Amino acid sequence: MIYKGKRIIAVWILWTVAAVLAAALPTVSGHCETLRFVFMADCRGNSASDLIDTTVLKAIDEQILALSPRPSFVIFGGDQARYGYSHPHSRGEYNFKKFKDALKPLTDAGIKLYTVLGNHELYREGGTENGEITGDFFLENQQEFQKEFTDNPTNGPAGYERLVYSFESPQNDAFFAVMDCYYLAQDAPGTDLHGRFDDTQLAWLGDQLKKTKATHKFVFAHAPYYQIIGEQSKQNTTFTSLWKILDENRVDFFACGHIHLYSRKTIDSSINPDPQLPKPVSWKNRVVQLLSGTCGAEVDTGTPTVDRSAWHVFNDAKTYYFSVVDINGRNVKVKSYGGTAAPYQLIDQFTIPPHGTLPPDYLLLLD
Repeated sequence: MIYKGKRIIAVWILWTVAAVLAAALPTVSGHCETLRFVFMADCRGNSASDLIDTTVLKAIDEQILALSPRPSFVIFGGDQARYGYSHPHSRGEYNFKKFKDALKPLTDAGIKLYTVLGNHELYREGGTENGEITGDFFLENQQEFQKEFTDNPTNGPAGYERLVYSFESPQNDAFFAVMDCYYLAQDAPGTDLHGRFDDTQLAWLGDQLKKTKATHKFVFAHAPYYQIIGEQSKQNTTFTSLWKILDENRVDFFACGHIHLYSRKTIDSSINPDPQLPKPVSWKNRVVQLLSGTCGAEVDTGTPTVDRSAWHVFNDAKTYYFSVVDINGRNVKVKSYGGTAAPYQLIDQFTIPPHGTLPPDYLLLLD
């Protein structure tokens, strides 16, 4: 007769041995895959005469090109220019190609560019002499964005092509999904700057994450879920619904911009959903929120509403950021750089370990 206590110990030993072997031995699957990519966001300028901060972008381009190995691609998290369309009284043109030209040193070197739509992509220059933004979102801007960024995949929901999409690494062991929290079905006056996710996108993402066999999963959008700076209001429940999907599917990190500073925090059971859903949820896993929110836009230098040290907040004036992500087998390492001029210095680094090798309910296997 085998007593239950001994059975528990035996099962625990078997799982531990299996976990050690899985970590130590190479496999035929994509667990041996290595991949590097870069995330950055918010290079838009601050006036009609300063559409894109090309000075900062040039410095970051040069530093990315100096990386060894070079990254396979860059994911840009939105807010490319002061506005997506310049008013006819000055230029009368969309600014998406100008942004692509600013990153041409990277794409000419074979580094692919994927883009997230930000709120500034949907703006048009106002009719006043100082080029103020009206705050309205324009459907034609969104449609022009879809036409311009032809390297973005078209596998999102119908109508969301090149705005909401996913792709996998060459060996299919890393999954990437881009979301659009400003999606338009028509012109939208005075839309909420924080954005929201509609049910179509959320259902699509949940389905994509359930289907993928990838070890590593990364999701991107322009705006963050957890707010960092005092003048920013609380996010809406559609972001909580998004995070529920990320948590249930053990996503490695959610990367965003919009707030012009750097911050990263592992969101786990110690942090409450905010705002809470009508049917309350709690987080069971750990998903990092990586906010790398300016590579040119003016810095949000306000006082953080969170613990600066615990949330790894950097927001010195005129300091800009980008993050280099290395996938190496089962581990993910992120190095983030910041500074006022090239070469930018390492300001933060962290490793995302594999999600637990023991199933959370492994003792139930004894029954």
